[in-house]
Amino acid sequence: MYCINFQERDEQEVNFPGAKNVTVRWLVGRRSGAKTYAMRMFTISPGGIIPIHTHPEEHEIFVLEGSAKLLGDFEGPAKKDDVIFVPSEASHGYDNTEGTESFRFICVIPLLNND
Repeated sequence: MYCINFQERDEQEVNFPGAKNVTVRWLVGRRSGAKTYAMRMFTISPGGIIPIHTHPEEHEIFVLEGSAKLLGDFEGPAKKDDVIFVPSEASHGYDNTEGTESFRFICVIPLLNND
């Protein structure tokens, strides 16, 4: 067991094709001893986007701050304190290209064999 400040985790640029102005911090994952789930924190700065894509793993998301447009199988706004569930293989993306503040969220995913 451990307890650390999230800022102790490296903030990395997201190098996903088409992603712009997006960073991620792996808060909990294999490197920190997790065997089943990972917890990540994403920040999409104003003007940023994570384009539509799919994954085999589902996502459980909690929005910490800001707002953005959801893209893909479900389209519409997402804002602070919203909860988002992305099923396995569902197309999804996040658009903050017209935003004036950062869109920040926690994303929990099951760890797959290649994580």
